[in-house]
Amino acid sequence: MVSKPLVSVLINNYNKEKYCNRAIKSILNQTYKNIELIFFDDGSSDNSVNKIKKSFSKNLNKINIIRNRLRGKIYSFNQINGIKTSIKKCKGEIICILDSDDFFVRDKIKNIVKFFEKNRNKNYVLDLPIYFYSNKKQIKSSETYFFRSRKWSKFPPTSCISFKKKKILKVLKKISIKKFDELWFDFRIITYFSYVKNEFNILKKYLTYYSQASENFDKRYKKYSNKIWWRRRYQAFKFLEYLDKKKYKKNKINFDYFLTYFINGLLKLN
Repeated sequence: MVSKPLVSVLINNYNKEKYCNRAIKSILNQTYKNIELIFFDDGSSDNSVNKIKKSFSKNLNKINIIRNRLRGKIYSFNQINGIKTSIKKCKGEIICILDSDDFFVRDKIKNIVKFFEKNRNKNYVLDLPIYFYSNKKQIKSSETYFFRSRKWSKFPPTSCISFKKKKILKVLKKISIKKFDELWFDFRIITYFSYVKNEFNILKKYLTYYSQASENFDKRYKKYSNKIWWRRRYQAFKFLEYLDKKKYKKNKINFDYFLTYFINGLLKLN
């Protein structure tokens, strides 16, 4: 990897007019300067794009705005399509993903570049999130993220993912299958690398602000009574089977597997 490689930051946006300026500012204000910024707007009905053009009129040459006019009905597929489209347009050898309601710590990209320079054989890296609430309260995530070679790993959110472009293009073809509508880009890409490639890389630095609606956001006890959660879990097992049938058949016999399939059949979620 040459010194000061070009880093492409891909911002995915849909109706986040309130937040997208903050996301862009966090990129333009990075301590690392060799950056390409691609802003993908997925058919927003709000004023996101016009607001960006007005707010950053002096820096528009630094922002490649892509507008998608034909938004699909399935949100997870829309997200994947937006990221794929942006990757095809970007020129950087390192890519950072950023949801438009999240934003980066000022030296995030500098730290990401350093990681890849020191770990040339790694294909991607995850940094740690800082929960950012509407009242501007900040809490560093205390969750434990871990690797599981026989199942899906536990990992930080989408905006904490950075990877090498050279390796990701082939992977995208594999994970972009038009099935599993409850499985989003982050799950697909990290599960592929951990489950198929036995690669799980965590940079233990808090480099990404992860927006939260409130301090009661996504309480864990609610998920077990949520049909969508069980449907997503069922699809997660099916995705493992799709990635590696031989490995899946060898490792699927466990309580979690049987419980998920039982509830899926009981609720008729597939």
